[in-house]
Amino acid sequence: MAELEPELAELHKKLEHHILEQKSNWKSFVYAQQMSFYQGFDEIKLPGCRPTEQRLERYDIKKYLTTEKVALDIGCNCGFLVLHLSKFLKHVDGVEINPYLVNIGKDTQEFLNINNVDLHPSRFEDFKTTKKFDIIFSLANDDTIDGNTEFTFDEYIKKIQGLLNEGGHLMWETISPDTYDPELFKPKRLILEKKFTLLEEKMVKSEYPVNVPERRFLVFQNN
Repeated sequence: MAELEPELAELHKKLEHHILEQKSNWKSFVYAQQMSFYQGFDEIKLPGCRPTEQRLERYDIKKYLTTEKVALDIGCNCGFLVLHLSKFLKHVDGVEINPYLVNIGKDTQEFLNINNVDLHPSRFEDFKTTKKFDIIFSLANDDTIDGNTEFTFDEYIKKIQGLLNEGGHLMWETISPDTYDPELFKPKRLILEKKFTLLEEKMVKSEYPVNVPERRFLVFQNN
């Protein structure tokens, strides 16, 4: 690998420090423990299990993104997708329970001088805002294995619907078990299709976990 420029090398050092703090202090499950970062970010030459820029290309949703729209990413991890999306949207909020991951995102945001992003260290259950969003991302996040999710699926969808503007879009990526088991996903799909209008559905490549090489990606519109 080519040697990093001094500024990027210093940023990487800062971000790795947050990973070390997480390992020492965060008691919940950490995704992608075999690598330092769950999300990769080509813009800062940082590898990870799920490459940010490639994910957005695979979702193929740029037609929904405009600089007049505001968005929310639920469970944004270290916020790299939020930071990348900020190029195409008016403003993006990310909510993430793990404060060490939020610190990674904030340091990267400062390094890239991005002014239209807010990252919130909070559970989605506890997240409070007066905003309404044009786009909400729920990317493999409706149920987690870290033991920190308390919402039932109905409660999760109800909160999303309350935050989403009429005519707004919900970008949905399945959690690993739902991807290949239609019967497991069926009850959730019935609720989603009752609350929203399904516009698109596709399978997209996914590098993590390795036994789930694809995930189901759906685009819904708020009725």
